[in-house]
Amino acid sequence: MRFLIAVKDTSPESKNRLKIGVTIASGFSADLSVLYIGKKSSSIIEGDIALTRYSLSEWNIHHPGIEVLMWAFESIKEFGFLPEDTAEFDPSNLIAESGRIRMVLPQSSGEKIHLILREGDLLNELHKETHYRPYELSIIGAPENNRMTHKYIQFLDTSIFIIKNFDPSWNYKILLCVDDSAATKRAIMFGAIISRQFNAHVHAITVSKNQKFGKGYKNASRWVAKYLRMLKLSFNVSMLTGNPTDVFIREAGDNHIIVMGKASGNEFVKFLKGSKPIHTAQKANSPILLVKS
Repeated sequence: MRFLIAVKDTSPESKNRLKIGVTIASGFSADLSVLYIGKKSSSIIEGDIALTRYSLSEWNIHHPGIEVLMWAFESIKEFGFLPEDTAEFDPSNLIAESGRIRMVLPQSSGEKIHLILREGDLLNELHKETHYRPYELSIIGAPENNRMTHKYIQFLDTSIFIIKNFDPSWNYKILLCVDDSAATKRAIMFGAIISRQFNAHVHAITVSKNQKFGKGYKNASRWVAKYLRMLKLSFNVSMLTGNPTDVFIREAGDNHIIVMGKASGNEFVKFLKGSKPIHTAQKANSPILLVKS
């Protein structure tokens, strides 16, 4: 599996995002890529200058993205995801390819860490990166408004973890939103692994708009209970009524990580009207993980 973390700077917020990504990647034994997207500069990445080792080694002076990648490298070492004897960050080992710069670092237990630099519009470059190299999960900060939240969920062809209002003390439980959609079982599996990594209690809820729960909803609720019990996780299961998005937001509050499926569907309709995952992500006051089917 391959996970992608987008960082914008060297702030505590970015460091929290990086730590979350490292911890989750460990739980999945995943490759981890850290991506910094900077403002368009004087065509360094586009190849208008000779990309010699000498010129690359000078980028820590000319390009702020190299400083951010160096900071990410040191942070990952601090979190213990890299062995202590890992060589120091060396800009001369950066490689230019197809509108991006990357450095690959081996990891002792089999994973790999990629440090990547791109330039341009954030969403556009994220989209390019997820098409250049397939990723299972993209981890990003909270978009600036509901319209941008809609766009990120709509156009990133990966599962997506939006880190919103994150509490670095990790005082979180997991809220699993369970229904009969194709993505639900996968979302449950993701949520269970994250619960184990962070020792977090799981609350699995199935929400119907009325008192009648269909066969698919009942089966999904029974399945999640059986699965979490098999894994010996701390959990409880509820079947609730009301508007699904409103119930998800109410039950999550600000101390749950919401985990739900991101099912495939009519892309044009979703773009115009949205969907339960999109509406929930827009209204949520806490981190939310949308798992692609």
